[in-house]
Amino acid sequence: MHDAAAERVLAGLDEQQTAAVLARPGPVRVMAGAGTGKTRTLTHRIAYQHLTGTVPAGTVLALTHSTKAAGELRDRLGRLGVGAVQARTFHAAALRQLRYFWRATGLPGDGPVLLDADGGATYYRYLRSALGAVLRTPARDVDAALVTDLATELTWAAARDLTPEEYEAQAAAAGRRPGMAIPTAAGAMRRYAAAKRDAGVLDFADLLACCARLLEEDADVAAAVRRQYTAFAVDEYQDTDPAQQRLLDAWLGGRDQLVVVGDARQAVYAFKGADTALLRDFTVRFPHAVTVDLVRDHRSTTQVVDAANRLMAGRPEAAGPPLVGMRGDGPAPVVLRCDDEDDEDAQIVATVQRWLRARVPAHEIAVLHRFNAQAVPITAALRDAGVPVTAGDGTRYFERREIAQVLTAVRRQASEAPDDDPAPTLHAALARAGYDPDDPPDGTGAARERWDALHALGALVAGLPAHLSRTLRALSADLDRRAAEDHAPPGRGAVTVTTIHRAKGLEWEACVIARAADGSLPSVYATTPAELAEERRLVYVATTRARRHLVATWSAGRRGGRPARRSPYLDALEAAPTRPDGTPVAARSVSPGRAGTARAAAGAAFTAGQRVTHDRHGLGRVVDVRGARVTVDFGADGRRTLTPDGRLVAL
Repeated sequence: MHDAAAERVLAGLDEQQTAAVLARPGPVRVMAGAGTGKTRTLTHRIAYQHLTGTVPAGTVLALTHSTKAAGELRDRLGRLGVGAVQARTFHAAALRQLRYFWRATGLPGDGPVLLDADGGATYYRYLRSALGAVLRTPARDVDAALVTDLATELTWAAARDLTPEEYEAQAAAAGRRPGMAIPTAAGAMRRYAAAKRDAGVLDFADLLACCARLLEEDADVAAAVRRQYTAFAVDEYQDTDPAQQRLLDAWLGGRDQLVVVGDARQAVYAFKGADTALLRDFTVRFPHAVTVDLVRDHRSTTQVVDAANRLMAGRPEAAGPPLVGMRGDGPAPVVLRCDDEDDEDAQIVATVQRWLRARVPAHEIAVLHRFNAQAVPITAALRDAGVPVTAGDGTRYFERREIAQVLTAVRRQASEAPDDDPAPTLHAALARAGYDPDDPPDGTGAARERWDALHALGALVAGLPAHLSRTLRALSADLDRRAAEDHAPPGRGAVTVTTIHRAKGLEWEACVIARAADGSLPSVYATTPAELAEERRLVYVATTRARRHLVATWSAGRRGGRPARRSPYLDALEAAPTRPDGTPVAARSVSPGRAGTARAAAGAAFTAGQRVTHDRHGLGRVVDVRGARVTVDFGADGRRTLTPDGRLVAL
């Protein structure tokens, strides 16, 4: 009976998926490209080994990076008749084991008490107190953006398994740019850790290290866990971080019954601490490991797959064979040049409406973008055209604290002087919320995200038709309408507008990659080779979300009339031109000049913190000077690394 069931598990798998399922027990690395059926392969391997008696399901621990992915694994295994597998996130598995073996930890109480179990209120109170102590200011006066940034840095440090001292040594080298000095963050981390110890509590990020330490130090606990779990499976292994790997090693205890599935081309979480080298070097840790490449993309058309292959051609992450599209032909990807961002929004609306007229369901359409604030004008343009929209993660822009604060101020003033010019009220409200158009915060932390959100609101209002922004009454009513639309449940028939990061793991029939200009893709904050490589992988993720239709849009002009350049990654989306004989036309190369010495001298004329102006990018502030290169934060025009010339002038 089990033989027949096992054969049914193999039915419908392609040759490569079958090879992965049948690979002998032991270390197996499945390099699964986008759309190649990685989850299907992983679940079918677990089911096949259980049904053939090789590895009983009850001894398998399947690990994922999200609760949703763990639920999907359990559902698929259940449909295959294998319901005994424990499929959990790393954190959920660690918490379960800590609860069971809590007395062995020597910590007080009957089980772990998590600071962030109440939705974060207690957790943020601890962080605010730690920051207040380091900054020598009352905790109540600590900026909420600094608290959020500290939480982000704590998460990154925990993922890298770093102490506060190690964080201080490594954060700058890793390109961390919190909204505070790195020594300040490290000092707050030490205060926070001491406060947790004194109270006998943990936070969510402590779970992995605490569980790993318990297994490393208590032989009886380790033996009990290892008797329970003899085999392990890890999904999306390229997103695994050092703290998760440490716990996985503790669970394995020197054994090698491990299958990992991943795709280095989709490694886009280094900013959270993920280490794609764990996937790349799997065969170094396990020299006898079997590697199976899944390259048959069952999701996308040949044209979409070819574009994805061109994007990653020659990259170390794409060292294996290229993807092969199995869905057949479809329309070629299209790159649309737009005059400015208003024109780009209009082109996005026209593209979506064209797909809807062609009977592509609304829920099968997505507009993907790089930064959170970019969703605001895109969503507004779609809704103004009558297209229902939903945010990919369910977040609502108008619920942000600073945006609600501005709307409240406008609404209050509109009730008192409805016919007044709204501009002074709006500008004052934006300023009170922390917005200075000429002084954007440095870095990528919560303060900059708040500034970007407020800037997006100002840009939204600036782009409104005159009849909607002539009076306070009209503007308040329009903003309240947009906020109400943000709250209205769109139902299944809605177009998704979301960041590329949040789109990972999802797919749609038709996708727009919006705001594909240099400075957005790649991000202005990506300056190192590693950061730029991750930006390319992010575009790869966006490209491979599309099953059939793919359009990328970019604006040749920014608000205020400043020019922009298209993303360098867009060349890969368009098929390369060919000569009449079919050979590709080589790209032209540009030879560098011989002005290195003069440029270095020009760079020396600028210092960090200096205010400057540029005839293309406007006002800015110097954030870094390295030889002949000067990095300037231009606010709405982003962060730019320039070679000084007559256009960059110190103020």
